Order: sequence, then structure tokens, then C-alpha cells
Amino acid sequence: MKTTTTLLTIVGLMSLTGCQFESTASATKKEAHAVERQQAQYEKSQPIPTFNWSLERDLVIKLYKLRNQKVSTHSVWRSKTGMIEGDCPSIGFGIPYDVSLTNPWVSVDRANNGKRGDGADYSLTSVGQPEPNGIFASQNTNATWIMCVGDGGTIEPHYVEATVNVYPYDVKVDYKNNRVTRVGKKSVQLK
Repeated sequence: MKTTTTLLTIVGLMSLTGCQFESTASATKKEAHAVERQQAQYEKSQPIPTFNWSLERDLVIKLYKLRNQKVSTHSVWRSKTGMIEGDCPSIGFGIPYDVSLTNPWVSVDRANNGKRGDGADYSLTSVGQPEPNGIFASQNTNATWIMCVGDGGTIEPHYVEATVNVYPYDVKVDYKNNRVTRVGKKSVQLK
């Protein structure tokens, strides 16, 4: 008798739990439909604008073109507390440490058997694309390669983990007062 009562109690609790789950799923579905209705209303009354031209896109295009030129710059790097740690005349605008010439992402099958072309359970994934300058942008680090100009015009790569500021003109670096002051004319500008 006790076994039958216990069994009926367990079955009853399981069915109540099922009702609770069904009730929660139903509420979630109702909320999702409400959000969809609201988004449809916004689409009618406040449609996303379209533009024939974009200032920001134009500036990014010009910046890419500028970054692809060999320009004289001056780089200054600072510690996490903002103190100047170093500086050098430089070429270009700094290169993120983990920038890559090849795509750092690869698509693999969910079975993870390492076989390609066997048709076994492949999944769709998103893979990175190269930037317009042909490199895959950094997504993991703040470290920077600075191309300092050494004696006789040689390029000396410096690895810097601190915050880097690159100026398109000559600067005076005052370590004592922790100041950077512009002293020269611009070497480059967006056109």
C-alpha cells in the first residue's frame, strides 16, 4: 500500500512539474510574440533609415587609404597609470600584435573527426574576413608593434604592451611633466 501511495505521489508531482514547464514555455512564447508585434509596429512607424552616402563610412575609407601609405609619425606609449614610458619617431600608425596574414578561424565538423569532405555532420559557422588592407584584424590583444625609425632611417620594430598614441606630426615629449606637445607640421591628412 505504501509503495502504491508513494508511486502515485511521484507520478502526481511529475505531472505537476510537467504543467509548470508547459506553463513557463507558454509564457515565454507569449512574450516572444509580444516582442515581435512591438518590433513590427516600430518597423511601420519608425522604419530604419537608409542613406545615399555615409560620412562615417567615407572617413573609414579615407583612413584605410591613409594607413596604406608610408607616412612619418611619432609614437608615444604610456603605462596603465598614464605615465610616459617611451617614444620614437615612427612609420605608420602601429600594428596590433596579433594581426594575422591568414584567417585565424577555421570551420570544423561537429563530429570533430578532423576529416574533410566525408560529408559527416558539418555545421555552419561564421569565419573572419580580411580587412581591405589584406590582413585579419586583431581581436585579442592591446599589444602593438610600433615601427620606430632608427639611425640612418632603419625600421626597428618595438613590441609595446602599453597604451600607444601615434601622432601624424613631430612632438616634444616631456617625461618630467608627463606631457606631449605638438612641435611640427602634419605629415599627413585625410583628403
